[in-house]
Amino acid sequence: MLGDVPIPNLRHLRGLVAVADCGTLSRASQQINLSQPALTQGIAKIEQQLGLPLFRRSGSGMHPTEAGELFIARARRGLEFLKRGDRIAGKTNFHQLVTLGQLRSLIAAVDHGGFREAASSLGRDASTVSRACREIELQFGLALFENTSSGLKPTRSGEALTRVAKLALWEFGQAVYDVRGWHGTFEGRLSIGCLPLAQSSILPLALNRFAQEFPQVVPRVVDGYYSTLARWLVRGDLDVLVGALRRDELPGGLAQERLFEDSLSVVARVGHPLAGRKGVSKEDLAPYPWVSPRLGAPSRDYFDSLLAELSIPANVPLPIETGSHTVLKGILFGSDRLALLSRRQTAVDFEAQLLTRIDIELPNSGREIGLTWREDWLPAVPQARFLDLLRDAAEGENQ
Repeated sequence: MLGDVPIPNLRHLRGLVAVADCGTLSRASQQINLSQPALTQGIAKIEQQLGLPLFRRSGSGMHPTEAGELFIARARRGLEFLKRGDRIAGKTNFHQLVTLGQLRSLIAAVDHGGFREAASSLGRDASTVSRACREIELQFGLALFENTSSGLKPTRSGEALTRVAKLALWEFGQAVYDVRGWHGTFEGRLSIGCLPLAQSSILPLALNRFAQEFPQVVPRVVDGYYSTLARWLVRGDLDVLVGALRRDELPGGLAQERLFEDSLSVVARVGHPLAGRKGVSKEDLAPYPWVSPRLGAPSRDYFDSLLAELSIPANVPLPIETGSHTVLKGILFGSDRLALLSRRQTAVDFEAQLLTRIDIELPNSGREIGLTWREDWLPAVPQARFLDLLRDAAEGENQ
């Protein structure tokens, strides 16, 4: 999530937004059914935590400062995400009754697959976490978890509420970071999902530049299968996904941006019998074994189609499947196997003369490389800058 950033009391956040909407403490306190002294104290506590005022007080009412506008905009987005829980819970007041402690307990229990592990991550007792989740179930008539042979699993309602809780808490925490950034200190998270085609090209270049501009923001790069990374993106665990774009299988709620197009090459170790030959044909490839892309990889369908066209002798070993570029290179270095790789993915290896391209055309092997994010995502200043740095890096790839 957002580390140790202090997220204010949810009732105080609702009061803060109400004051911005109503213009006075009295009208806001009536709107949210909270006493004026309690609302005054809540806003003062938030301002004390931030170290600067969020409102200008005058005889005509209360008006947000510039920092207040930033904070309130994020708080409002967080509350809107939390309101989505009303539909999941089947109650119109879920967003008003649920507490910050309950949301954090639910998220931890789902993420860690049990109350004991969740309690350890939160620094609480397991009974406290279990009770908080049970309170949600009793209060709203929901079943959040079910016991299975492999342990505690969230129900569909549990998964859905966890998602809106994560999105809401991210916005509440980002409200604090936005104000700190306005004050001159940029902090927060940058969580990047990375697919293979971006690992050795645009991503390292963008990360190095980003670290120089935002030294207090620690990027976290996660690689894996597209389906897993896309699910984490939808849940709010990742900010952006970098790699090959999908068209037919793009999950709902996600948006994409094309950066450049990459194509495939047949590659092998330097010194391979086919290395340096001009005009290699598909028949020339048939006697050699392969390293294949893993199932689900964008290049797997192309690989399967290519091998289906080859008359491979019976004594040729079957392909070795791997999604690890390091393992793949190790296999190629020690054998006469071939592999199907992106041109840009292996550019560094070609420059270092570790691998070589086999001179054979692979028509229609181009794939779009780009960015994927949630349609409802609003990047903060550091995140928006990182996207620009990726675009700059991709522009260099296009030249």
